[in-house]
Amino acid sequence: MIERSARVIAVASGKGGAGKTNVSVNLAVALSRLGRRTMLVDCDVGLANANILLGMEGGRTLADLTRSSAQLADIACQGPGGVMLVPGHSGLGLGGGLCADARATLAAAFRPYAGDVDDVIVDTGGGMAGESLSLVSASDMILIVLAAEPTAFMDAYAVLKGLAVRHDCSRFAVVTNRVRGEADGRALFDRFRNVVEQFLPVHLDHLGSIPEDPYLRDAVLTKRCCVEAFPSAPASAAFGRLARKVAEADMPMLPGGHIFFGMEAHHGAH
Repeated sequence: MIERSARVIAVASGKGGAGKTNVSVNLAVALSRLGRRTMLVDCDVGLANANILLGMEGGRTLADLTRSSAQLADIACQGPGGVMLVPGHSGLGLGGGLCADARATLAAAFRPYAGDVDDVIVDTGGGMAGESLSLVSASDMILIVLAAEPTAFMDAYAVLKGLAVRHDCSRFAVVTNRVRGEADGRALFDRFRNVVEQFLPVHLDHLGSIPEDPYLRDAVLTKRCCVEAFPSAPASAAFGRLARKVAEADMPMLPGGHIFFGMEAHHGAH
């Protein structure tokens, strides 16, 4: 049986626009700057752009793992703060849309890293597609990015409901994004939790808030992540707090995380 130290954290949202990729990228770099061995995997089907936010365009992608004899070491590259980036490829996911052989190939590629990293941040695709939900459920922590817009609020609820009903997920972490401050973020989370827990047998934890910050937009325009480009910005400080909470979180190794590394046969996960 393969032992793993890596905790798989799937970052999810609704149909888009909630800031999911920005959260994924900045959280991964912030964790790496804390001294944690961090891997960022871009699995946002059709919109793979984590590398662009890190200023790391070009090179091989996840697609090369299933289309050639490439190894993960051939496509992974070092990003800011020492984070290991696995670039995504538009049109390629890691869920039900792949044939069994392709999924086995990807599992075999990631498995050797199960004991070599501390955190795997997975930027997942938005929406309710079965492929996206399957990938999100293959994790130890599901981190929902929640924005205040009514559509984003309802989309986040729909994704959470899909995960609870279709995949028996019962515990979720939430980060409130693009809010005016911690108080507004907490109020948004409380409204969301009241709706969710009224209808679904799940538990939600609020890990913090990321403020609306013009430095985030400036960082995107310069193709750098905010925590590196503007380390003193309010959003960067918030990502630092979020990273510390994630690093300190009591996160059991769940069957979903085993599945991500293709170890379900060893652990009996389904």
